[in-house]
Amino acid sequence: MSGISIMLLVLIFSGIIAYIGDRIGMKAGKKRISLFGLRPRYSSIIITVLTGILIALLTISILLFTYTNLRQALFNINDVLDRLQNLNQKLEERDQELKEMKTEIENKATELEKLTKQRNELTAELEETEQEYDATKKDLKAAQEEIKKLEKNRDELEKTIALLEEERDKLEKQVSELNQKISTLTEDYEEVKDLATQYRSGMVYYMGKNIVYQKGDIVYSEVLEAGKSQDKIIEDLNEMLDKANQEAKEKNIKVDEETGRALRIQYEDVSNVAKILYNMDKGQKVIVSLVASFNVPEDDWLSVNFLLNRDFIVFNKGEVIAKKVIDANLATEELEKELESLLKTINGKAIQKGILPDSEGQVGSLDFSEFYNLLNRIKSIQGEVEVRVIATEDIWREDRLSDNLKFEINNPLKGDLNNADGD
Repeated sequence: MSGISIMLLVLIFSGIIAYIGDRIGMKAGKKRISLFGLRPRYSSIIITVLTGILIALLTISILLFTYTNLRQALFNINDVLDRLQNLNQKLEERDQELKEMKTEIENKATELEKLTKQRNELTAELEETEQEYDATKKDLKAAQEEIKKLEKNRDELEKTIALLEEERDKLEKQVSELNQKISTLTEDYEEVKDLATQYRSGMVYYMGKNIVYQKGDIVYSEVLEAGKSQDKIIEDLNEMLDKANQEAKEKNIKVDEETGRALRIQYEDVSNVAKILYNMDKGQKVIVSLVASFNVPEDDWLSVNFLLNRDFIVFNKGEVIAKKVIDANLATEELEKELESLLKTINGKAIQKGILPDSEGQVGSLDFSEFYNLLNRIKSIQGEVEVRVIATEDIWREDRLSDNLKFEINNPLKGDLNNADGD
């Protein structure tokens, strides 16, 4: 039952009881009824009091009947008070626990804030660490690649070391031979001193003489094959020296009457050249040249040294050595300059590719008559022509550019016109 229903019920019953009590009191007063021997006035008061008591009893009865908890509380008030005290005590304990929990929460919040700050710092450190890790990973990859290169270089170095060890053995052998030569050279020292004295004393004499050979001039040159036996190489060198001596005797130089020798050369030089040729690959062609050691005046000794150069084909047969487009309508002087420029180009290219030049830096020459014959052929054509210089045979390093060249004249509009062989 709801509270409003109970209130309405109490009001209704209280009104009814009050009305009944009032009616009883009025009747008792009119009839002058006496209760317990009392005067009617007092009897009326007693009836009114009893009516109020009935109203109170009715109200309490209704409340007790309606609310079980109220009935229990009313009849067990002491227990309720004890329970209320216990509840208050527990409430205080709960409040204290709540305060402690609030304090702990505040501490936890402070700790959480610190942990959050630490987490942020650790996150930043983690990012830095990740960046360092990526950089380290790249460095590691680069290092691994470098290690591979170093391993490759190590293998190459091991091969090189093996070759160097072989070369060292050869050099040790050569050092031993050189030590022997040093002892021989020591014996020849006095002889050299005497020669130097003779050279100094004869300077005035030399200045009045014509120079037959300048220092560095090639006295004689021949192509020898390397890799043969020592005896065969010595034989080839001796034959070359004989030919060179014979050619030198045709010059106006001093000749030893007893030996018939015009060349002065150290035996050790011949021995060294023989060893070099012996240690080279078999079949390798070498240009062996004898060059003047000093300026040689007339009627003086000719001292020579060896000069070795590997021989190979510089220009193959049919190879175009150089070409140039020339305007055939130019004046004669201009055409001469154009042809001279072409010849300089040939000379420079030949030296660059390996042909050995003479003391004047030339590798050959074009005969005067052939030069102007080529010039006249060009002048006989109208317009621009292309002059190509072609090798008529394989040209080696020791060869001179002369009759092994062919000058081909071509008109771009009319095709090949004529060829001119030149020297």
